Amino acid sequence: MRLALLAAAAFGAAVAGAGVRPEAPELRVPRIEKAPEIDGLLDNPVWRGAAVLEGFTQYEPQEAAPPSERTVGYIAFDEDNLYFAFRCYDSDPKAVRASLTQRDQSRNDDTIRVYLDTFNDKKRALVFEVNPCGIQNDGVFTEGRRMGGRGGGMGGGGGGGGFDGYDKNWDTYFLAEARLDAEGYTIEMAIPFKSLRFPISSEQVWGLQVQRTIRRKNEEIYWSPRSRSVNGFLVQAGTMTFRGDIKTGRNLELMPVTTASKADADPFRPQAGVNLKYGLTSNLTADMTVNPDYSQIESDIPQIAVNQRYDLYYPEKRPFFLEGKDFFDTPFELVYTRKIADPQWGLKLTGKSGKTTLGFLSAMDQDSNGIDFPGAPAGAFSLDRNRGWTNIFRLRRDLMTESHLGLILTDREMGRSAGALFDNWNRVAGLDGSFKFADYYRLSFQVAGSSSRVGDVRTGIVPAMNFNLAHQSRHVQASLEWVSLPPDFEAATGFFMRRDVKALSGRFGYSILPMTDFLVSATPSLTYRRIYDFADTLTDEEYSFTLFLSGWRQSHVFLNYSTGLERYEGVDFRGSDAWLSFGSEPFSWLNLNLSTQFGDGIYYSDKPFQGWRSGYGFRLTLRPLTNLRFYTGVQNNAFFEKRGGERIYKINLITERITVQLSKPLTLRLVADYNDYDKAAYLSLLVAYELRPGTVFYLGIDDSRARDENGVFRGRGRYYFLKFSYWWRV
Repeated sequence: MRLALLAAAAFGAAVAGAGVRPEAPELRVPRIEKAPEIDGLLDNPVWRGAAVLEGFTQYEPQEAAPPSERTVGYIAFDEDNLYFAFRCYDSDPKAVRASLTQRDQSRNDDTIRVYLDTFNDKKRALVFEVNPCGIQNDGVFTEGRRMGGRGGGMGGGGGGGGFDGYDKNWDTYFLAEARLDAEGYTIEMAIPFKSLRFPISSEQVWGLQVQRTIRRKNEEIYWSPRSRSVNGFLVQAGTMTFRGDIKTGRNLELMPVTTASKADADPFRPQAGVNLKYGLTSNLTADMTVNPDYSQIESDIPQIAVNQRYDLYYPEKRPFFLEGKDFFDTPFELVYTRKIADPQWGLKLTGKSGKTTLGFLSAMDQDSNGIDFPGAPAGAFSLDRNRGWTNIFRLRRDLMTESHLGLILTDREMGRSAGALFDNWNRVAGLDGSFKFADYYRLSFQVAGSSSRVGDVRTGIVPAMNFNLAHQSRHVQASLEWVSLPPDFEAATGFFMRRDVKALSGRFGYSILPMTDFLVSATPSLTYRRIYDFADTLTDEEYSFTLFLSGWRQSHVFLNYSTGLERYEGVDFRGSDAWLSFGSEPFSWLNLNLSTQFGDGIYYSDKPFQGWRSGYGFRLTLRPLTNLRFYTGVQNNAFFEKRGGERIYKINLITERITVQLSKPLTLRLVADYNDYDKAAYLSLLVAYELRPGTVFYLGIDDSRARDENGVFRGRGRYYFLKFSYWWRV
């Protein structure tokens, strides 16, 4: 409990070095009469009359220092598009990190990144990123995003994209080209207003931030100065203002989809579907899909499934569900769309009007997961394919600059046939909010209630709660969290790692900031967690120490040591374990990550016992050519009767990926996975042509094999698939 008290004490501590917020720049964007050609060359005279972005400053490694390389940007607009151009000088042009790769895959390159807060509400921004080869990345940045269900480790498995990461699942159409030259590189971008959502107004005032990353120098620079002394990212953005007629909303997008697949000797089975997007206004969009294609071109990353106490979490990959996903995020992960397994149709409405954000999702599913709570009839959903109708409604109201209140309603109706669709149901209503105060403090909460019926068994209203108080300043990071999740709280549309918990956790961390090229920051932290079940039995108690170091060429070291109690099947186990990882990008052609874990572990069974576990991980990416990438990943896990004793099991998961980018739109990819515990191998060959989001052609072959008692791999099935879709914007 001492560590929780330390965390609480941090809230009242004076924060050394907390300075005044840097002044954010303001920019008026001129209108142009003739659009520039987007070819990556800055020789068009239109740029001479554009608004100029200069005065970039460092954030890393040396905050507020002048950049090591000069950057100049230009902005203009016309009726159809918002235009950006950048001259990125570099004293060593041959050292610029740039790869020819798939869209949204240039994560290890030098980049220019533009954040557009089109509602200027300091809460959400659309992100447009381009590397020196003209490869596009886009997505959504959400301020203060707490991914679903982190509550004390009890909720969903959602995770963010790392510090200052953004969600790359959102895709839209924009033009971009880049050129490498003797002075560095240049970039041009044209972002259609039809690709954006913004208020209806004769004068537009948007938040704007521009970031340049120089990977080999571990350097991030920003147009609007950014400081660790300010809690928040978008609140530090500048503003851009422009006035004039622009084409707003009400655009119609149509995307017919044709897929065909076959297994082994079966004939190809073609299937047609259609996706429709309509801009009801410039800030409200309706998405509809009939007979949708939900084939996953990118397979799930292999995970170790042996001796796991809780269900594994697999992230959503299907485009219809990914777009606008952040609208439905709350502290509890009440929306986990992979529970909608085989939908026939879907409808989605997302947008913002004034200070109110709206989200609605409805889908009819042919193979729904069941509704689970103590006392529910066993096997009620196990015999046949179950039809399910999912409806989710989300409303959020902005309060002040960086606070909000939200409402979420979820409903899952289920039955063995259309006539029995309403025989079983699960309904959840929740209120959540986030309030920032005194510059460095944020209080977030969610209170929800569920009610369920399966057959003749029905629950009353079952409440669940999550409260989180956090402090984030230049040096101090601290938090206190309380989670109450009863055993009969059910969210059939969500994901919970475990229920029947009343959990208190506290964390205190302190960042030391040398801000040198070798070491940027060092953050030690202490965490305490205590969990009871609803019978008031102590089930978990954990103390942990972590140390995170970041520095030279994207290098990092992470160390964690934990000790405590875990109760399983009525038995208390006490033990300790440690985890160490190291990652670095020392060269443009090399990305390396190593990790190891060892310590006491529980063998989860009807007769559990405490033994010794160990494991390691290895991830290596080699890029010998600009357009060629080799990836090797190894996961190892072993469990022993005791330290130095007899081995109970050993698992190795090995993944090999070879990706060749033949041109900007054309990709050839080979994937090989091997699990030596299951003696199973998986091979996948994919040819992908992606002209732009929604206009794609995929041809793939998946082959599954298993090793027999003689060590020979024998086929377990071969699967062929083809997909073609074309995106029209009217």
